[in-house]
Amino acid sequence: MDSVDNTQNMTRAVAWYDTIDIQGVSDILRRAGVETIWVKRLVPNNNSKQQIYLGSDPSDLGFLPLGVPVYTEAKSQKKRAGAPVIQIPVPWYWAAPHGVFEAPFAKMCFYPQYPEVRFSGFLRGCKESPKVLLSETQRGHELNRCMFFGTAPNVDGQKERVISLVVGAKSPAAEYVLKSTNFEEGRVFPLIIDDAQTVGEFSSLERALQKIILRKILPWRLKNDGEVVRPYTAPNAPGLTLEAELGVGENAIPGPDFDIWEVKAVKQNSLRKRNNHKITLFTPQPDMGWVTSVKQVDFVLKYGHVSKKDSTGKPVEYYFTSTDISTDSIVKENAKLALKLEGFTDSKHFDPNGYIALIDKETKELVAGWSYLKLLNHWQRKHNRAVYVPYQRGKENEVPFVEFGGLVTLGLSTSFGLFLQSFNDGSTVYDPGDKASLVDGQWKPHSRSQFRIGFLDLKSIYIDVEEREIHRLD
Repeated sequence: MDSVDNTQNMTRAVAWYDTIDIQGVSDILRRAGVETIWVKRLVPNNNSKQQIYLGSDPSDLGFLPLGVPVYTEAKSQKKRAGAPVIQIPVPWYWAAPHGVFEAPFAKMCFYPQYPEVRFSGFLRGCKESPKVLLSETQRGHELNRCMFFGTAPNVDGQKERVISLVVGAKSPAAEYVLKSTNFEEGRVFPLIIDDAQTVGEFSSLERALQKIILRKILPWRLKNDGEVVRPYTAPNAPGLTLEAELGVGENAIPGPDFDIWEVKAVKQNSLRKRNNHKITLFTPQPDMGWVTSVKQVDFVLKYGHVSKKDSTGKPVEYYFTSTDISTDSIVKENAKLALKLEGFTDSKHFDPNGYIALIDKETKELVAGWSYLKLLNHWQRKHNRAVYVPYQRGKENEVPFVEFGGLVTLGLSTSFGLFLQSFNDGSTVYDPGDKASLVDGQWKPHSRSQFRIGFLDLKSIYIDVEEREIHRLD
């Protein structure tokens, strides 16, 4: 028996995950396509049975390619459990010196009642996984193991998968992490090797903004394929110009814009003070109710109001806006729809099967609804770290320009529960702008389904809001 034990100990001693240094970790992940590396120090309850805590809300992991959330009943028998578990798939792969292996059942489990996001299913079905270090029956209780991970592009260039590896507590790589100046106990944080720039710090974005602010810039647009459109004067020109100046291609899919920051241009009356202008948070279409089975035009014609008539008095344009919706606090006699928040108690207690609803006031039918799961799918990718940059538009010698100011606002750490609470309290609103126009005898639709918030109400959706002043770099 002693000889068997000694053999096992020798095998463990020479295992690559117990001897690898930080450069070795970097080399493996970068060969797999990872550019930014994140790390989580693992504690004794981080294993295949008890899962791995990665954050308090899915938006904490907005830099990962999270999938579409689904709801399952909780299985925990703890006294406080029995509440919901929202599962979010993630394309996860385990890396080793000799290859990369898919973990097909990997997922994030979001427990809004705690709130916690835990990583689960990461060993099941994987040909070669870090089972020794993560299995509950092996070394899954070892303190100071470290899990490294980052996103890598697929063949189409999009960041579509996560590449990860785990090292033992006594490895040089783990020791390096524990001595890092930016080590955060219990949290995911970016790996810094030598004097590399810290990922996620505002300083890198600040330096980029210093080159842009207080300059009159000809509006332009940088498409994802590299095509430049200049000048570009559409209503969304300021936001696209800001992204283009930062070197970011057109943001057609949800996700951070610069590093892990979402960058939003905010219209202001003055660049010297902050005004309460409305900000669009996201623009999801309803996924429930009567409207999902009919044409958008039919919805606007039935529930909107006439906004234009021809010379004979015949309607040629209808609009559906907030004036066509009653709420619990504001009853509008001419409105045919009532707005309801179903399945919500507070920011930590809500039914995952809940939804935001537009109800026909006469028939009580669900006309349009946004399920919490669909809204969460948008929210988890966008809003955990955001910087709001003020702008003004104008013309100089008939040439259009956009100018960005230095009074920026940072929104730090949010949660889907805070969004629902803000909506319930009236700080966040549903502010549609759907239109139907009669063109050559045919009704043509224009859809604008949006949720908005006042600039000065951002504190209702973020745990921390910071105001910064950036000075121009001459």
